[in-house]
Amino acid sequence: MRRLVFLSLLLVLVAGIPAGASTFLNMDQRELVLHSAAVVDGEVLQVHSFWDPKGRMMITEAIVKVSDSVVGNIGSAIVVRTFGGTVEGYTVEAHGFPTFKKGERFLLYLEPERDGAHRVTGYQLGQYRIVRDKSGAEVAVPTFDGEASLVTRDGRQAARPRALALDSLKNQIRAEAQGLGRDK
Repeated sequence: MRRLVFLSLLLVLVAGIPAGASTFLNMDQRELVLHSAAVVDGEVLQVHSFWDPKGRMMITEAIVKVSDSVVGNIGSAIVVRTFGGTVEGYTVEAHGFPTFKKGERFLLYLEPERDGAHRVTGYQLGQYRIVRDKSGAEVAVPTFDGEASLVTRDGRQAARPRALALDSLKNQIRAEAQGLGRDK
């Protein structure tokens, strides 16, 4: 009987755990700009996934051609690194982490890594896909996927980021940077 009660409780506990869910701390526009060395508008030229030297983590590198350096001076082409990818038929999908495909255009908030590469600030919170709406206007669409959770500092569910006109978002970013004492 005791064993049956224990197994029932264990089953209830396991059923309450979300499978494969990632949880991220929400960052507002100011925090994203504050923690980023640069914010760029760019197109993905190449994507390459590989195992780290110890064979424990799959990493993807994207080479991004920068068309507009919204904040910071970063160069005309950069390497952006993220967790996950596909190597020799094995795929590691990391919900909430940035993903890249050749030919896509993004607005990216970037933090430097030690070896000259960059990572996206705030994971997918710092990545907006740039598309054209029905009228032909450029829109920055958040890439934050529905599989990950977004919470505030006090643990409440945060509102998901929403699409914005690209020019409006760039102006907001520049205003935040200026308010933080950063020229460009």
